[in-house]
Amino acid sequence: SLGNIGPRVRGGLSDKEGASAAWHPLIERAAEYGPHITIIEVARAIDIVEKAGSIFSRHFSLLTIDFDLRGKCAGMYQVRGKKRRIRYNPWIFAKYYEESLTNTVTHEVAHYVVDCIWGIRHVKPHGKEWRDTMLAMGEQPIVTGSYDLEGIPTRQYMRYSYKCDCRNHDLTILRHRKIVEKGAIYRCQLCHSSLKQSQRDE
Repeated sequence: SLGNIGPRVRGGLSDKEGASAAWHPLIERAAEYGPHITIIEVARAIDIVEKAGSIFSRHFSLLTIDFDLRGKCAGMYQVRGKKRRIRYNPWIFAKYYEESLTNTVTHEVAHYVVDCIWGIRHVKPHGKEWRDTMLAMGEQPIVTGSYDLEGIPTRQYMRYSYKCDCRNHDLTILRHRKIVEKGAIYRCQLCHSSLKQSQRDE
């Protein structure tokens, strides 16, 4: 039977942390919200990836799904080099469970599908391709959710506001100093434009 060990999921006859021999090899990580939460959250994402394959008549490789996102974002599709993964905020997921299980999961999988088909460098993050993908998978293309964050831990240390071509970014003081003092350049993972400091923080 399946059960949680700390922040990871195990399964089958293996007691090794992260092993999931009785289920799907993708199900390796899920934050432990509480004893009533199961691996259905990750299974839902797997189902949507497979559904997208049927809709678009192509194979989409399964990708890593982590419940390690912090702050005010419910989810994030992340690309670093050739590595792709989806990150979810476990606190927002738990507090807004039904909405997260339907819209948020599909929202991030849609970013992955758009990346695979068109490439994230060639489309707007929430442009026509993403909106059409959401509709094709049976969900409304809602860009951002409106959440009451009371009781949800958020970072309290100082942040600096930056903008790219598609959204706002909160950078840590460490990255801000690298930009100011060393000329470092950071780019948005979705639109790949360079980040510029917002005027109110300059």
